[in-house]
Parts: sequence; structure tokens; C-alpha cells
Amino acid sequence: MLWNIFNQLPQYCAFYEPLHPNLLSHIKHVKPKDDHIGIDDYWQNYLNLNDLEKYYSHKFGQQNLYLEKHEQWQDLEHYIKFLIASSGDRIPVLQFNRMDLRLSWLKNTFPHVTIIHINRQSYPLWISSRKHLQSDDDKHNESHQDAYDLMQWSVDLAKHFPMLQSNNKRNSYFRHYFIWKLSHRVAQSHADVHLSLENDFLNTHNGIETLTKKFDWDDKDKKLAESFIQKPKSMQDEPLKANRFSTIEAAIDKIFSQLGLTKLFPSSPLSEIKIEHQKAWSKYVYQPNICIQELFDALQQQKDELTALSS
Repeated sequence: MLWNIFNQLPQYCAFYEPLHPNLLSHIKHVKPKDDHIGIDDYWQNYLNLNDLEKYYSHKFGQQNLYLEKHEQWQDLEHYIKFLIASSGDRIPVLQFNRMDLRLSWLKNTFPHVTIIHINRQSYPLWISSRKHLQSDDDKHNESHQDAYDLMQWSVDLAKHFPMLQSNNKRNSYFRHYFIWKLSHRVAQSHADVHLSLENDFLNTHNGIETLTKKFDWDDKDKKLAESFIQKPKSMQDEPLKANRFSTIEAAIDKIFSQLGLTKLFPSSPLSEIKIEHQKAWSKYVYQPNICIQELFDALQQQKDELTALSS
């Protein structure tokens, strides 16, 4: 929705999910989802980028999902600069879905950018990311290979946050809420504009008012932006949260406090937080073989599904 607002305003060049690991094939084949109201095409601004394949890498959406301020990733930096330069005389807007835990790096590398963070409540977001899965077992399986990359994110982040390693006795909401909480804290520290999907767009017009003031939109821009705010049918009814999900949230809130994340993250380097709260962190040991096995299992499952489809 937020991407579509900028995409419809003529002064902006808005790129949809530039870090998607399947971006190049999506540009060729993926059409808008039914509940993405008012969108005819996601990819128009990519179509004339002749050098896109030269700068883009699928690794941008799968590896190094956590970057701190002074870390280096020149390929990603050059890719972002390429998209900015490709915007011509329009203002570039990059709608990242995979920059959550890299905002410190982004702000340090591109100090003059404006970072807009739009937050969605954790439980409805989890429901949305699992609604395409048919069985409750799949919905609650934290290792499911097709759940908006929750498993893949957790594997990459486990080297920094080993409590995200797989645990087959655990509900998928554990990983989801843990990463959601990390993302929220990073955004609170590094974003310039903070918006809530529910409170600022679906229930009020506060979000448009905030954007209008921030970017000096005229009445025509404001009215056009407002016309693209519609609540999809899938969001008409607010989902009821069972007690077990509140219990998971409370447990993770306690873990954050014990690990020093509530007080110190992300203002202090993670390495310093781990030293200061060494006893709490020592309970969680990173075991790469667990992550590798989880990826192998997911790959095998996908191969089985492809075999079934082709037979």
C-alpha cells in the first residue's frame, strides 16, 4: 500500500521489493495479488534498467540480514546507488522488505536518505504470512519452507541470535515474534518516519497527514494518495489471538530483558551486549549443523513437491 502511494505520484520513482531473492524472475512472471488493491503492475520501473542483472544479486535478500553501522557490503551499496541513479529526475523510493535489521548500516552508508518505517501488529502479520498454508501443522511449523522466508531468515540470523535455531517443539510464532521485535527496535532507533498500518492508515488518515507534511505534498497529491488506501477483504475482521500466542510474546519479552536487548539493542554493538550479559547468552550456543540440516530438509521437501507436480 505504501509503495503504491509513492508509485502513483508522478514525482517519485518507486521500486517494489528491490531485495527480493527472486526479483529477476518475478519481474518477468509475477502479477499483482488479488488483495493488493489498485495495483496493475509491480515492476514497471525496472523494465528499462538494462544493467539490472549486473548490479543485482539474490544474496541481498538471503544473506547478511543483520548488518551493523560500520560493516561493509560494497555490492549492496553499489546496487542501491544504481537504483537511485536510474530514477532520473524523479525522487527514488526503495520499498525494502529485507532491510529491517540493516537500518543502522543503511543510515551510515546513505546518511541523507529518509527512512520510513511502517509497522504492522505482530499477530495479524503472522496470520497474513501463513494464510496460504492449508493445515494447522504447516501454520505452526517453524521450519516450513514456504512461509515468507521465516525459516530462511532464522537460519541466517541464528549466527547472531542462536535462539532462532530450529526447535521442533516450538510454534512458528516464536521465530516470527522474536524477529518482529528485533525489527521494531531497530526501526525505532534509525527510522525518520514511524507509521502504523492499522492506526495511521486503516483506522485513521494520520498517515497521509504525516506524509503530506514531511514531503510537502499539495492537495492534489494528498487526495490521490488517500484514494489508494483500501482495506482488503482479508483484513476486514481482526483476528482473535489465543492465549498461547500471548504466552509466547511474554516469554520472548523476558528473554530480551535477560539478554540485554531490551535495554541496549540496537544502540550498543551486539558483541558488547553479549559480553555484558554473557551468562544469559551462554545458554544459547550456535550450532551451524542444525541450520544446515534445516535447509537440506527444506530443499528435499521442495524437490518432492516439484516431483509430485511434474508426475
